[in-house]
Amino acid sequence: MNTISSIASIGIGATVGASCRYYIGILSMQYLGKALPYGTLISNVIGSFIAGILVVFVLEKLFLSETYRLMLLVGLTGSLTTMSALSIESVEMLSGGSYSQALLNILLNIALSLLAASLGVMLAKYGFNLAQS
Repeated sequence: MNTISSIASIGIGATVGASCRYYIGILSMQYLGKALPYGTLISNVIGSFIAGILVVFVLEKLFLSETYRLMLLVGLTGSLTTMSALSIESVEMLSGGSYSQALLNILLNIALSLLAASLGVMLAKYGFNLAQS
């Protein structure tokens, strides 16, 4: 796979992931308020869950081509999840003196994202009856 194809594959996935993250952020502010950056939390949890599923399907079960691996794992889930937004939002909370809110934000993002990724892996391996014998 050449460099241009790799960039295009990642770009297609990233466009979808980033667009989803943007609209999740908008909708979460409308429906959940601004007490915490819920859009980032939701995006990270959903993206981690999807990544968990895709890792099993793309790398272990379906053996998809490099094109799809880059598009789905690097582009889609990489742009849907966002460590940079988590970092900036947490630093802003810390700068404003909201220490407990920042700690809660960090812990929720990390714990729930790890849990979601684990659940995604387990679902892909066992929920779809694709476990190796």
